[in-house]
Amino acid sequence: MARKDYAGHAPKPRTKQGAKKAPAAKKKRPVLAILLFLILAIGLGYFLAQISGTAEKAQPAPIKKTPPKKLTLKPLPEKPKEEWQYPQDLQEKEVIVEIPPQQDTGIRYQMQCGSFRQRAQAESMKATIAFQGYTANIRHTGNWYRVVLGPYERKRVAEKQRHQIKRAGVTTCEIWQWKP
Repeated sequence: MARKDYAGHAPKPRTKQGAKKAPAAKKKRPVLAILLFLILAIGLGYFLAQISGTAEKAQPAPIKKTPPKKLTLKPLPEKPKEEWQYPQDLQEKEVIVEIPPQQDTGIRYQMQCGSFRQRAQAESMKATIAFQGYTANIRHTGNWYRVVLGPYERKRVAEKQRHQIKRAGVTTCEIWQWKP
């Protein structure tokens, strides 16, 4: 049996057998639109007939040439002197800022930059960190070799070192609380 393609076809409406179909309605022509189009076409033709040939009749008026005026340049006025006082005031000002003493919270921080199964990988990362001027330690716990820096008294110091080490390509450093 041959397959039929029904894509893009609307289903035919079902009618009862024996029912009469409604008579087809007559199509009305748009009489008003046709009439309006004819009026506009006749008006355009009349307008074009009226303006044809008027371009040749009209001649431009002659242009009078006047000699150019001589311009006299006035000298520029002198540059005004600066009347502001603040440049001198800023040079003489001294700002005193009171920094409150930082309290020691007793929390220490450490930075772990890697954890490896092989000691050679840990030594490689330690050398990369050493090229940045920092001393890293390798801690052996269980089957893991951890590369650790610290302890730090303030987290801000650890974050500063982490950013410097990150510029060297070591992006795995994390800062945690110190666990001796």
